[in-house]
Amino acid sequence: MRKNTFYIISGLFAVLLLLLFWLSIQFSNPVIIGVSFVIVAVLFFVMKMRVTDIVQDERSILIEMKSASATIKAAVVLFVTVNLATVVYVFSGPLGFHKLTYDRSVNPMVPGGFESVPYFPVPPETISISELGSFAVIQLGLIVMILFIYIGFRFYYAHKFGTWDDDEE
Repeated sequence: MRKNTFYIISGLFAVLLLLLFWLSIQFSNPVIIGVSFVIVAVLFFVMKMRVTDIVQDERSILIEMKSASATIKAAVVLFVTVNLATVVYVFSGPLGFHKLTYDRSVNPMVPGGFESVPYFPVPPETISISELGSFAVIQLGLIVMILFIYIGFRFYYAHKFGTWDDDEE
């Protein structure tokens, strides 16, 4: 398989994953995107091994290793920082447990009259559980940021190790 064909098929896989992600949200089923992502990742690596016109020498392998290592270090710091900040935000106020209720009789002496009482009485300024959906959006943003960080490190190390044709050989 040629390199350009590999890139086109990889792009189609990305679009397919985006559609399956949307489908997973519509059906409220995380298994769809989870299994799909693993299958596409395996297919991606199998296809990459079948590409015939990619030239890899010691320099390109070194650039990939350095870029990946630096990206992982930056990703860990970024994810931990954002996740700690999110946890502090969520736990700084009472959680929205006010939706969890049980029925009890209004007057124990009179049968049949019931009222809905929350398990956890909380003040009205609570963080609702529905706001935790923004946590998922933050995680998706972090993934996109990690991709840009990798590209930045890739450019940096490619320039540092001389694959920009400005070395003195």
